[in-house]
Amino acid sequence: MQTASFNSSGATITVPPGIALRPVVDGWTDLSISDLSPVGDERPARATLRLEYSESKGLFEVAAFGIDRGDLPFEVSGALLRTVRVHAIARDAIFAALPSWLREIAQLRTLGARGGLRSFAEFDLSGDDAVLLTALVYRIAEISGENPALAVAESIGLKQRTATNWVQRARTAGFMTDIDHGKAARRVAQAIKPLWNAHLSEVFTSLKAGEGTASEATHGND
Repeated sequence: MQTASFNSSGATITVPPGIALRPVVDGWTDLSISDLSPVGDERPARATLRLEYSESKGLFEVAAFGIDRGDLPFEVSGALLRTVRVHAIARDAIFAALPSWLREIAQLRTLGARGGLRSFAEFDLSGDDAVLLTALVYRIAEISGENPALAVAESIGLKQRTATNWVQRARTAGFMTDIDHGKAARRVAQAIKPLWNAHLSEVFTSLKAGEGTASEATHGND
C-alpha cells in the first residue's frame, strides 16, 4: 500500500556543484499516530505539504502543511501538531526535487552507523572526486535544512575536523560556488552506486537472518 506521494514542479534551478532542482514539491504522507488516539487506533492520519526552494537562503522551506484526521476519533489540536516531525517529513519530500542520479548520495547518511563510505574496502575515491563528493553531500544537506558538515562526516566516515577540512577543500576547488560540474558529479554518483547496492544487500541479508531466527524461536516453543 502506498503511504506517501511527492511530486516536484516548476522551472529547473541549477545549484552548485551542478544539481538541477525542481523548486516546488507537493504531496502527502500517511502518519502513524496511534499512540495519540484515545482508542489506540492503528489507522493513519494524512499530512499534506508544499515545499518551495528559497534561492536567497539556498534551501527548501515549508510553504504549507496540514493534517487530515480522516475518520479518526480525535481532534487535530495544537498538542497533536507539536508531536509531528515536520522537518523529517519535509526531508523525505525533498527527494522528489532531486535528479534521479543523485538519490543514492542523498541517502548516504544512513551509512553513519557502519562508518560511512570509507568503511567499504572498495571505496577508492580520491583527489578531486572525493572533494566533489563532499560538495554534493554538503549541498544536499544544506538545501534540506540540515547540518552540512555533519552530513559530510557521517556519509563519508570522517571525523568532524577532517570533514571540515574536506569542505574547505571543496570551497577552494570552486565546487561550492560553480554550477558547471554536473557531468563530473554524475560520474562520482555512478561510482558510489555499487557501494550503496552492497549496503542494501547487507540490510536485506540481515533482515532475512532475523526472520529465520524468529521463526526458529517460534517453532522451538511449539
